[in-house]
Amino acid sequence: MSNNSVLFLGNDQSDWGNISAKNPVDQVSLSLNDSPELLNNFVKKHNGKFMAGFISYEYGAKQLAAPVHNSEIIPAVHFCAFDSFEKVNGAFLSSSEKWDTFNPVISRAEYDSNFNKIKNHIRAGDFYQINYTHPLKSKTDATPENLFSTLRQKNQVGYSVFMEHEDWAIHSLSPEQFIKIENGIITTKPIKGTLPRGESQKKDGQNLDALLNSEKEQAELYMIIDLLRNDLGKVCKTASVQVLESKSIQKLEKVFHTYGVIQGTLKSNLHPIEALLSMSPGGSISGCPKKRACEIIHELEPLARGIYTGTIGYILPNGTLNFNIAIRTILQQGKDLTLGVGGGITIDSNIEDEYYETLVKAASLQPNI
Repeated sequence: MSNNSVLFLGNDQSDWGNISAKNPVDQVSLSLNDSPELLNNFVKKHNGKFMAGFISYEYGAKQLAAPVHNSEIIPAVHFCAFDSFEKVNGAFLSSSEKWDTFNPVISRAEYDSNFNKIKNHIRAGDFYQINYTHPLKSKTDATPENLFSTLRQKNQVGYSVFMEHEDWAIHSLSPEQFIKIENGIITTKPIKGTLPRGESQKKDGQNLDALLNSEKEQAELYMIIDLLRNDLGKVCKTASVQVLESKSIQKLEKVFHTYGVIQGTLKSNLHPIEALLSMSPGGSISGCPKKRACEIIHELEPLARGIYTGTIGYILPNGTLNFNIAIRTILQQGKDLTLGVGGGITIDSNIEDEYYETLVKAASLQPNI
């Protein structure tokens, strides 16, 4: 693939198209200080074309008037418009690229210190739940395209994206849909609740039962469903928002997740891109209440998340918009790889379990695992 190219790959359980596009006819990159109207105007200008792009975590948080760190590696928002796109086969040539093990940037002591600060904030009533994350680093000699091919073989997830630019490449192996807007209906599918897969069939079943019966994981999921009901309520017609699924199971290569499904009817005077901006950053990767959680994230996390926990997706020529939550997402800059990991912390969270969960989420993106 070439610079400014995109590749989207789903699976049998997702409604994510297997789509590739290259050679954009136009593109827009925004800084943190640029108005969202620039993105709105770009999307409206290219109505009827295939568009693909991302909104970083920080750009979404800034729209809430929360303080943010600036990423100097990638734009805060980047969208491309294409005259054409291709539907592709989900299977492609095998690749066995190598990369170093992803290792944490922060020390365990720093993680523990911040975890305890979060618990104090919850006790003080600042928020109910927060998504605390930290970066892992690695290096590779692989080309971006070959690295993505290898990662995709290991992660047959529903919402994966490869996006290559002159200065960076994004490998998003995300299992989570953020929002889909089709024919005026907006759907969101937040993931909250994680346990590792078992090494045997018996252990696998035990872990699944433990996840389904965990009061802590269920409370976390229901909190985020409630938050997203409120987020949808701001962009949807009155009384149209419904919870279609309150606790469903997703089985991935290395983990089980629980998730919900919420749906509503978009206000007729609102463009889908405006709804996407309004709901960013996603509730499942920020916290509840969202603005206060984003303020504390800025205090605790010293580096910009960038694309990680932002949103990546596409808009079809017919206007259908489909975007993921950019988790299990690697940013490649030359030989340097950065992978963010994290998890939701509530008053019932256990420090050992939460730290272990962050590493489990990276397991399917580690080499030779």
